[in-house]
Amino acid sequence: MEHENHNRSADEHRYGAQTRRNELQTTQEIRLSDFIFAIRKHTVMIALLTAAGLVLGIILSIVSYMRGEMSKQYAITTSIAVTSQNENGLFTAQSNDPNSTDIYLAEEMVDSVMYVLKSDKTLNATVERLNLLGITTKDIYNNLSLSQYNETQIIEITLYWRSAQEGVEILSAINEVAQEILIDTLKIGNVSVINAPTARYLIGGNINAKMWVYMAILGMCLGIGFAILELLLRPTLLDSRDMEQTFAVEVLGEIPERKKYFQKRRNLLLFNDDDDDNPDVLDNFVSLAHILKHKLQKMTHPCVYITSASQNEGKTTVTAHLAVQLAEIGMKVLVIDFDTRNPKLGGLFLNKVEYHNSINALYRGEASQEEAITSLTGNLDILPAVLDRRHLPLDDALLKMISELQSNYDVVLIDTAPVGQVADTMRLNQLADIALLVVRFDGASMETIRDSLARLDKSGMKIMGCVVNGVRELTKRQYGYYGRYGYPRSSGKPYNKPEKTEQQKEEEKS
Repeated sequence: MEHENHNRSADEHRYGAQTRRNELQTTQEIRLSDFIFAIRKHTVMIALLTAAGLVLGIILSIVSYMRGEMSKQYAITTSIAVTSQNENGLFTAQSNDPNSTDIYLAEEMVDSVMYVLKSDKTLNATVERLNLLGITTKDIYNNLSLSQYNETQIIEITLYWRSAQEGVEILSAINEVAQEILIDTLKIGNVSVINAPTARYLIGGNINAKMWVYMAILGMCLGIGFAILELLLRPTLLDSRDMEQTFAVEVLGEIPERKKYFQKRRNLLLFNDDDDDNPDVLDNFVSLAHILKHKLQKMTHPCVYITSASQNEGKTTVTAHLAVQLAEIGMKVLVIDFDTRNPKLGGLFLNKVEYHNSINALYRGEASQEEAITSLTGNLDILPAVLDRRHLPLDDALLKMISELQSNYDVVLIDTAPVGQVADTMRLNQLADIALLVVRFDGASMETIRDSLARLDKSGMKIMGCVVNGVRELTKRQYGYYGRYGYPRSSGKPYNKPEKTEQQKEEEKS
C-alpha cells in the first residue's frame, strides 16, 4: 500500500508538472535583453558583414570612377550673337548699323536660329565640310547643347566630345555654315562669334565616399537582422529562470562559462594551482552537490540519470564534477558511463580505459565487478564504457547488474545519451525514476528542451531538476553560498578532505 501511495504521489507530481508546463509554455516572452544578447552573440558576424559592405562600397566606387575615366570627354564651348542682317550684310533700315528694331528682331529670332543650328541641314553641312569619317549627324546632335543667355540675342553652345581638337573643329564649322544656312532658310539673319570655340577636360569619374557609408550600414543591418531573425525563429535558453517560469523545472544550479578552465585537460582528482583562476566553477559544483545530497537524503541507494536535450550540452562534464563533489562531502558514489555510443566519462578520470575495466566487459561476463569498477578515491568509484561495435542492450540482465551495484553506494550517477537520441534512454525508468537534465545556456532550442521534458514525462521518469551549464552571466540567485569546501593547496596530489568543524557538522545535520 505504501508503495502504491508512493507511485500515486509520483504520478500526481508528474501530471502536475506537465500541466504547469502546458500552462506556462504560452507565456514565454522575448525580452529586450535577449535582443541585446543576440546582437552581442553575433558581434563578429555583424562586424564582418559591415566590413564586407564597406569593401563592396569601395569596389563599387572604384568601378564607377573607372567607368567614368573610360568614358572621359571634353566640353567645347562657344558663344555667338544673332543679328538681323540680310544676305548683303545690311540691317532692316538698309544701313550698316543696327537700330532698336534690329536688336528686338534679333532677340525674337533666337529660338528659330537655335532650331536651325541643330537641324540636319546644318549638321550634315558640318560633317561634309570636315570630311568626318564614322561620325553621323545624330552623334553631334545628341552631344550638342544650345541655350539663350538671359533672354538676349546671345546663344551659348556646348559640345561634349571625346576629342578636344575634333570638337573645336566641329563647333567652328557650325559657326561658319550657319551664316549661309540662316539666309537660305530664314531669308534673314546672321551670327557673329563672340567667344571662339575652346575645350576643357571633364573629369570622367569620382570617388563616391557616401557609397562606402551606405554599403557599410547595409552590411551591419543585414548582420543585426540575421541575429534577430535567428532569435525569433529559434529561441534558446538565455535566462536560467525561464526553466522554472516556462517549463516548471527547478534549477538546482548554474555552472558559469569558463572556456579555458573546461578546455584544459585536467585530472579532476588532482588540485591545480590554476583552479583559483576560476573559483566560481568549483563553488557552484560544491553548491550543486549539497543541494542534490539534500534532495536525495530520504531515498535509499538512489540512482540519478544525468542527461541532456541534445549533444554538446556538457552533461558528461557536469556528471564528473558532481561525482567528485558528492564524494568530497562524504557520500559513497558510483559513476557509470552509459553513453556507450559516445563514451567520454572515463577519459576525465583515467589516462586510458581498458576493455576489461569497462561496463562492456562486466555485462558480458568477461570481467568481475572488482576488475570492471575502478576505485578513484575512498568514496568515488567509476564504471566506464568503451566504444564497442557490439551494442550494449538495455535488457533485464543489465538492469539487474546495475541494481545489484546500487546497494553498495549512497548514490549512483549514470551519464546517459541525450534524450531522444537513443531509444534506450527512455527505458532507464525501469531502474529508477529520477532524472537530472543538463541544459546549456544558449544551446538547444526551447522547443527541443520542451520535447525532451515531454519524453521524460511520458517515460514515467521523475524530473528532479536541471543544471544550466555555460551561463554567461549568473543570475542574482547564486548557488555558491557554501563557498570553497576546504580544498588543500597542493599541486598534482589527490584531494585530502580536511576534518570538518563542529559548525559544518551541525549544518549537515540540519
